[in-house]
Amino acid sequence: MKQATKTYYKNFFLSMALYMATVLATVYYLRNNEVAMWLQVVLVLLPVVPALMALKAELTYYRSLDELQRQQAMEAVLIAFLIVAFGTFTYGFLEGIGFPRLDTIFILPLMTFAWGFGRAITARKYK
Repeated sequence: MKQATKTYYKNFFLSMALYMATVLATVYYLRNNEVAMWLQVVLVLLPVVPALMALKAELTYYRSLDELQRQQAMEAVLIAFLIVAFGTFTYGFLEGIGFPRLDTIFILPLMTFAWGFGRAITARKYK
């Protein structure tokens, strides 16, 4: 395994562990304490910091890829974008006839899942 891959895994999993810890801690704290609105905003946004760390790990890893790997990664991102964009666009019509509203917090996990699907497609294509 390349050093860039090892560094990516270390940084990504560390950021995800910090993300889970901050989400759990802030939810627990806010459910059990009365807090001023400004502090609620700060605490609710706290998990964004480790999420940004994960983003930095992704970008750093992407920059270490060769040209073919970058092409595969970008195709996977395009597939993910199109799946989620078209899916949420379509679901918007369904909301108009009474389907439950889609909370925007689900868009990033949908993008991540679709990106994994796109990576599987591109890996298969370039075998």
